[in-house]
Amino acid sequence: MTGLFSTLIDYMEEENWKYEILEGETILRFHFKGTSGRLLCYAEVDEEKFWVIFYAYMPVNTPGEKMDEMAEFICRANRGMRIGNFELDYDDGEIRYKTSIDAEGGEMTHTMIDNLLRANLSTINRYFPGIMSVIYSDREVLDLIRDIEVPPASSDALDEDEDQTDEDDDEEIPFLPDADDEEDEDDGDDRTKPS
Repeated sequence: MTGLFSTLIDYMEEENWKYEILEGETILRFHFKGTSGRLLCYAEVDEEKFWVIFYAYMPVNTPGEKMDEMAEFICRANRGMRIGNFELDYDDGEIRYKTSIDAEGGEMTHTMIDNLLRANLSTINRYFPGIMSVIYSDREVLDLIRDIEVPPASSDALDEDEDQTDEDDDEEIPFLPDADDEEDEDDGDDRTKPS
């Protein structure tokens, strides 16, 4: 292995993530257990385009009757995002969060990969309860977004981490491998790679 994919593998090994390499691909599959739930994740490298992309998938898809509400939620959540964005598949209701970087002309470091992954996981973890509420409750989307974003207004997950000074209010999200992965052989998820 050479280049970006090798750097990504080195990072995952150094940080003790349990992962699998998809056969014949420069894609890693792994899990993350945040404070809100367990997520299926992928890290994809395109060596020719110098891209590194992280995807984190919600564990449930949006039912058809909730698609309009979820689309509104995703649009409202995406507004103001500085690193990454939510994506909603209108065909099957799949929801994922994506962070990416074009590393052409530079050197990809472990710190850059760590920042990209942390931005992804902290953001989807932050919005996870709101997404689940859209699916399983009748609360207004605007109220759900306000519960997540106010206060602090118009900020993203990275700002929260940087601006927190009160130790009592500082919620630490564990960025460690999902401990359950040690016994995971196949979680039955039919997603084989990002598309």
